[in-house]
This record gives sequence, C-alpha cells and structure tokens, in this order.
Amino acid sequence: MNKIPILLFLTFFAFAAPSMSQTLVENNKRPNKLRVFIDGCERWDGGCDMDFIRTEITAVDFYLDNESADVFVLINNNRSGGGGRQYQLIFIGQQNIHAGRTDTLYVNNKQTDTDFEVREKLTRFIKLGLAPYVAKTLAGEGIEIDMKTGASIVEDVVQETVDPWNYWVFNFGTDANIEIEELSRDINVGGEINVNRITDEWKINFSGRIDERLRRTIQKEPRVDENGNPVLDENGNQIIDEVQNSFDVSEFGFGHQLVKSITPQWSYGYDIEGLQNTRFNYQFQTRFRPAVEYNFFPESEQNSRFLRVNYGVEVRNNRYVEETISGVTEETRVLHSLRASLGLNQRWGNLEVGYRLRNYLDDFSSWTTGLNVSAEVRVTGNFSIFMRVEGNYVQDQIYLAAGDFTEQDILSGRVTLPSAYTIDSRFGLNYRFGSNLNNFVNRRFFGRANFVGND
Repeated sequence: MNKIPILLFLTFFAFAAPSMSQTLVENNKRPNKLRVFIDGCERWDGGCDMDFIRTEITAVDFYLDNESADVFVLINNNRSGGGGRQYQLIFIGQQNIHAGRTDTLYVNNKQTDTDFEVREKLTRFIKLGLAPYVAKTLAGEGIEIDMKTGASIVEDVVQETVDPWNYWVFNFGTDANIEIEELSRDINVGGEINVNRITDEWKINFSGRIDERLRRTIQKEPRVDENGNPVLDENGNQIIDEVQNSFDVSEFGFGHQLVKSITPQWSYGYDIEGLQNTRFNYQFQTRFRPAVEYNFFPESEQNSRFLRVNYGVEVRNNRYVEETISGVTEETRVLHSLRASLGLNQRWGNLEVGYRLRNYLDDFSSWTTGLNVSAEVRVTGNFSIFMRVEGNYVQDQIYLAAGDFTEQDILSGRVTLPSAYTIDSRFGLNYRFGSNLNNFVNRRFFGRANFVGND
C-alpha cells in the first residue's frame, strides 16, 4: 500500500518533465535583438534626430519596413502653452510575444530647450519605453538601468511649477528674400511679433506681421512709329527700347485671440484681425468674430486625434484701395461661418481634413465653401503615398476692383482676377527596396545639400 503513492508521484513527474523541459527550451529561444520601426521623426527638424537615436540606442535593430518590426514606435507632437513641445510616444507591439501590447509616454520640453537638450530627453524616454520589450531579448542581458533621479531633474520640475513670466511667451522674427535676374528684381522684407499665454483654462494671443514686396521688371519692346511701322537705326536694325516697371505690394496685419475653456470639450472666445493687402484691394480690413467650439475627443488625445467644430458670427469693415465692382470704397458686412477639422496620427500614416462654409447674412448668394485634405498613407512596408489638396468654391469676391488692368498688373500679382473656384494640390509617392536594417549612421559628404540656387 505504501508503494502506490510513490508510483503515482513518479508517474506525474515522468509526464510533467517533458513539458517543463519544453518550456525552458522555448524561453531560451528568445530573439537576439528587438526589431524596431520609428515613425514621426521625419516630420520635423531639431529635437527628433534619428541619427542621434540610432547612435544612442544600439541594443535594438532599427528597421525601415514597419511590417517587419516587433515594435512600432509612433511619435506625435503638439505645441505646449509655454512655447515648447509635447511629444507623445506610442509603443505598439506587433509580432511574437509583443503582439497586442501598447504603451504611451509623454515628453514635455520648454521653449528655451535647445535641440541638443530636446533630443537627449526624447531619446531617454524612447529608451524607457523600449526597456520592457528589450528585456525579453538576449541583448537585454547586457543592459544596465540606472533608476536614480538626478538632482538637476528635480530642480527643473520645481522651477516649472513657479513661472516668473506667468506663462507669457514673446516671439520676434524678421526675414528677407532677394531674387535678381537679368530682367527682374524682387525684394521681399518681412517681420512679425507673437505674444501668447496658454494654460488649461485660457488661451490669449497677440500677433502682428508686415511684408513689403518691391518688384522691378524690364521689358524689351520694339520701337514703332505712329503708323505702327518699325523704327530702324542707322544700320537698318529695329530699335529695341527697355521699359522699366516698378510695383510695390504691401501687406500688414495684426491679430488677437482669446479662448476660454468651459469643459474639456466645450470652449468659447473671439478673434480680432486687421490687415492691409493691396493685392486683394484692401486698404485696410478689420474683423471681429466671436465663436464657440466643440471637441469630440478629450484634450488628452489631441496628439493622436482631434475632431473640432467651430461656429461663429463675424463683422467685417472693409476700406478698399480701388472702387469695387459693387461701386463702393468702404463697407461693413456681417457673415457667419462653420469650420470643422479632423486630424489623425495612426500606424498607417497621418490624415488632416478641414472644411469651412461661410456666407454674408445680408446676401445669401455671397458665400464660399472649401475643403482641404492632407495625408500620408503607408500602403505597405516599403511603399507610401502623400497628397495635399485644397479646393474652394468662391461666390463672395466682393473685394474685386472695378476697371481694367494692364498685363503687368496681372503678372506682378498686384491685383486679383475674378474666379469661381480655386484648387491647389500636390501628390507624391515613395518606394524603397533593398536592405531593411537602418542601424548605421554616416554623415560624411553632405555635398551640395546646404547650397541654395541652380546648378
């Protein structure tokens, strides 16, 4: 009787041993390295530096084909209230033991952070996000993790909670462009100022912009007499005159916006704008637009997706350079407008769609509607397409100047012609083949990459 329990015990281990051994064998078949695909760095310059990331993270293999990767890392970004950026890092497990796992990290950077500081912090968080995935590879055995918090990091957090500027951010900028050809010269000079304060409850912005475009063209015209006959020189050649034309296109504008959050999804506010644009016949235009807005997704998801609908009523006072086709030089009009915008940043790519509809309340036949779409879609791991299309159906060009205009007025862009619609589009595709590994960094011989001009 005493031998029966012993026999049962030995029988259990005889059957259990193969399964335990099989488990140990499967655990020893861990991959050497984690295969990683990163999407998002190509959309900006500066802090998101793939060369730096590949140099600092060598415990994984970076792949150019997203379908071959074990982990898909999607990097989104959004400008924060202090003028800096918030990066959203989404780690998506795709294959093997990582399939179905998703983690999200947020990286906040100050406006004063340099590109060097931003890329170091961003890379550090990418390391943190990849750590649990790397731990299940053989390469993870050689990884050391320092869980100490530096004093400098604690000081930065404390400093951010007490802002001596009370969240006000000031930006000043200027730019110039000069183009010289044999028969023409373009000089464009501009400057801008932007002041804003953004918190969870309020958004306040003041901005100003000025642009001056000076254009000179030289036309070579054959000389003719009053009868239209060519005028010849002493050698019998027709005389060619050089006619110089000068144009000055001025643009000036200012803006102010105030927005108050009511709930995480509802907000209200107003916009005030003023501008001078001689091309559109505006000596000066003033706009005031109070509006309400609803966001279908919570603010915590705005880096990945947003859908906003905005409705407002706008009052415009227009003073024109030339008398308009309606026979006025100044008028005040009221219109209302509906705007909607959808944005998505997903594994398959990114999509932004905007729609607007507006019309004048005193004349419902004066209206405009428009749609713009921009998208980058990854069809397969090696093939992607991108596009940007904007179309507007225009029935409210009340600013058009009356009278006839010369060819030079039109070619120089000094005036705007009547049009029932406007369409602007751009399409492209990209296909790659060959090696799928992308671990190496070699920045030698940039060649003519920094040269501006024609070869």
